[in-house]
Amino acid sequence: MKFLYDKNAGNESLKIVNEAFLHLKARRMQAGERISVRNLRDFKEYIYEIDEIDRRSASLSLVFASLNGEQKFDFTIAWAIVDPKTIEKTLPFLNELGVGKIAFVYTKFSQANFKIDIERLNYINALSCEQCGRTSLMEFEVYKNLDELMSVYKNVSAINFGGKSLNEKKDDELLIIGPEGGFSEDETAKFKNSYCLNTKNILRSQTAVISVAAKFLA
Repeated sequence: MKFLYDKNAGNESLKIVNEAFLHLKARRMQAGERISVRNLRDFKEYIYEIDEIDRRSASLSLVFASLNGEQKFDFTIAWAIVDPKTIEKTLPFLNELGVGKIAFVYTKFSQANFKIDIERLNYINALSCEQCGRTSLMEFEVYKNLDELMSVYKNVSAINFGGKSLNEKKDDELLIIGPEGGFSEDETAKFKNSYCLNTKNILRSQTAVISVAAKFLA
C-alpha cells in the first residue's frame, strides 16, 4: 500500500474505520508511527501520526502536508455498459494502466436494467490507487445511448472485427468497446472508423477494453 485513502485527508484529525482500518492492522502499525494519507482530489500528500489504535478504529493527527506534481491521465475510452460486476473487476486494471476517463454508454445490446453506481466505482478506484500509487481518481461519464455520446465526442470509432489496424488510429478519435453481443447494424453505420485487435479469438468485453488501454498506455 503506497498510501491510505480518506476523503477527509487534510483535516487536523482523522478517525480510520472499516476497511481502511483493516489495512492499518494488516501492516501492524502502532501508535506513534506515521502514515501517508491522500484524498485523491488536491494532489497533496498528508502525513498523519497515529495517536491511538483500539479494536475497531484508529485516531490520527495531521503532522504536515506536501504538494506533489499533478499526474496527467489524458486517455479516454468509451465502453458499452455490461454487467456492473464485470466493470468493477476490470476497473483496477484500467486504473493501474493510466486510463483518465471512461465514458459508459447504453447500446442496443446492453441490458437496460444494469445501473452504473458511480460512488461505488470511485471507491474501488480509490482502493486501486492506494495499491498502485496513482494520485488522482479516474473520471466517469454515463450516456443513455450512442447518439448522446456522439453529441459530446465528435469522432467516435469502434473496436470491431474486420476493422483497420489500431496503428492507424488518429489522436482525436475516441474508441468505444462494445458489449458482449457487439454493436447493432444501425450503431455500426454511425462510426467513422472501425479498428480491430490483433487476435483471431472472440474477446470478452473486459478483455477488449484492457487490451486497448494497454496498447496505448503500457
